[in-house]
Amino acid sequence: MKNKIIANIESLQSQKKQHFLLAVSGGIDSMVMLDFFNNNSKLADISVCYVNHHYHSRSDEMSKLVSTYCSDNSIPYMESSINLSKVKNNIEAQFRKKRYFELKKSCKKVNADYVVTAHHAADQIETILMKILNSSSFNSMRGIQILNNDIFRPMINITKDEILAYAKKNKVAHISDPTNKDTGLTRNFLRKKVIPLLEEIKPNLYQPFEDFQNKTSDVEDLLQFTTDEFIKSDDISFSQDIYYMNKKRFLALPFLLKINIIKKILSKEVEFYFSKNLLAELSAFLNKEVIGSEKMINNTKILIDRDCILLTEKLDTMPIYREVKAGELMENDEFSFSWDYDKKPNNFLKDPTFEYVDAEHFNKKLIVRNINNNDTFSPLGLSGTKKVNEYLTDQKVSAFEKLKTIAICNEKEIVWVAGKQISNNYKLTRNSKLVAKLNFFKK
Repeated sequence: MKNKIIANIESLQSQKKQHFLLAVSGGIDSMVMLDFFNNNSKLADISVCYVNHHYHSRSDEMSKLVSTYCSDNSIPYMESSINLSKVKNNIEAQFRKKRYFELKKSCKKVNADYVVTAHHAADQIETILMKILNSSSFNSMRGIQILNNDIFRPMINITKDEILAYAKKNKVAHISDPTNKDTGLTRNFLRKKVIPLLEEIKPNLYQPFEDFQNKTSDVEDLLQFTTDEFIKSDDISFSQDIYYMNKKRFLALPFLLKINIIKKILSKEVEFYFSKNLLAELSAFLNKEVIGSEKMINNTKILIDRDCILLTEKLDTMPIYREVKAGELMENDEFSFSWDYDKKPNNFLKDPTFEYVDAEHFNKKLIVRNINNNDTFSPLGLSGTKKVNEYLTDQKVSAFEKLKTIAICNEKEIVWVAGKQISNNYKLTRNSKLVAKLNFFKK
C-alpha cells in the first residue's frame, strides 16, 4: 500500500514537498488515509477538513472522532457545514457538488496544493458501473482520475482489503456511515448487491476495471490529439466571432470526434459537458444535414449552412432602423455608413465599401435597416426582381452573415444591399443628373 501511494505522489512530478488538504469523513477509508499520512509525514504536509452533512445520526460523532485525532497529533483541522435536508431528488449528486465546493474553499484558506480524497479501487468499480447505467458520455467513462485539476486521489489503486488490513494492523479508529446501508441509493445498491455477485465470478474485480480505466484514458488521449489536429487544420477558421467548419469534412467525422470538437469550442471559458439527452438531440440534428437548420447549445448557436457548419455566441441581431441625411455619419459596433451627393466617377472600382448611384428620386434621407424575409430588389445586371435572401444564398452568403446584412433604402425601396449589390433602379446612366456616393464600412 505504501509503495503504491508513494508512486502516485511521485506522479505529480513536483520538486517541492506538497501540502495536502485531506478530506476526512471519519469512515474507515479516510481515517486510514489520515493515519497513513500522519505516520509518513515526509511524504507531504497535511491539513484536514471534515464536511458535516448533518444528514444522519452519527455526523457529530464522526466530526468529534476526526477533530480529536487531529488535536492529538497536532494536525491543522477545520470543519465545514452543509445542510441539504430539504433535497429529495438526486441526493448523492447534490451532496457531492456541495462537498467539493466546501473542500476547495477550505483548500484555498490553508493554501494547500491539492484536496486529497480517499477514493480507492472499489470506488472506481462503483463509479464506472454507475456511469454505464446512466449512459454517460465517453469522456466520463474514464471513471475516477487519480488527478483532476486540484483533486488528488493517491489511493485510487488501493484495494479495500489493503485498507481493512491497514486499519486492523494499526488499530485505526473509525465510524461506519449509517447511510452506507441504504440500498435505495444507487452506489450503495451496487456495493451491497451487485459487486459481491460479480466478485464471485471475478475475484480480483478491480483489475479489469483498472484495465478499462487505462484503455479509456488512452482512447481519450487519442481523441484529444485528433481534435486538436482538426482545430489546427484548414478545415476550421474563426472570423468575426464565428467558427466556420468545412461541412463535408466535419460531417464525415465519427460522432464522438464531432462532439469533442464542439465541446472544445464551447469550453473556451468554462468546461462544458453534454448530457445524454443533449447528445441524442445533437446527433439527430447533425444527421439531418438540413441547410439553414440551427440549434442552441450553451448560449452558442450551431447552424448548418451550404458549405459550412457555423458556431457563434452572437445570438441576437440588433434591430437597426435609422434615417441618415446627406453628409451625416451613422456608426455602431458593426459598421459605419454615410452618403452625400457627388460627381459621376470617371471609373468604377470593384470596392464593396462604396457605390455611386442615381439620386434623382432620393428623399432627403436614406433609411438604414436590417433586411427581412420579404425584402425584394432588382439586382444590378439581372432582369426582374429577386428576394434579397435568395440573392444572398446565390452569392453563398452564410446564414449568420445574412442576419447582419443591411439594406440602404430610399423610403421603402432598396437602393443597395450594403456591401453586396445595388438595385437596377438606381444604377448610373449617361442621363443621370444627380449622383450620390454611398459609403458602408463593415468593422
